[in-house]
Amino acid sequence: MLCATLSLAQSRERMVDASHGSSASTTTTAAAALDPSYIPHGSKVYVNYIQGMNGFENYLVAAFKKKKVDLLVVTDRAQADFEITGYAEHKKAGWAKTIFGSGLPESEASIQIVNLKTSVVSYAVGSYKVDALNGKKSTAEHLAKNLRQKMERDDKRLGK
Repeated sequence: MLCATLSLAQSRERMVDASHGSSASTTTTAAAALDPSYIPHGSKVYVNYIQGMNGFENYLVAAFKKKKVDLLVVTDRAQADFEITGYAEHKKAGWAKTIFGSGLPESEASIQIVNLKTSVVSYAVGSYKVDALNGKKSTAEHLAKNLRQKMERDDKRLGK
């Protein structure tokens, strides 16, 4: 009786393994499809107008290139897989900070990346720099670096 039970369990295990597939690539693809926050490398991204600071989109696109974020920026929203929206603000130093402090401006920004097919917010990040020498540029680079690190963490987590 014990031998019959063991052989039955082994045959069921083989059937389950065969039904799930044995290649790692199909497992990775399936895991990526199930994770709504996954942003694949080479995805097409549309950078929408960033509220609060005119031209911050340009700094963000340049930061993607400098920080080697593997995304394709498109100018037509209909062709994009993801859309980036956000808010940015840049404040010059006041008189007290100029006299008693560093005299450098404050810069803050936040972005969110929305999957246009599923309407899921795949990633959101914010950056706040108190003494930002190159405020707009350094803030955009900080956001781009965080996005690149998120994509790398997801690749490790999904086994790519």
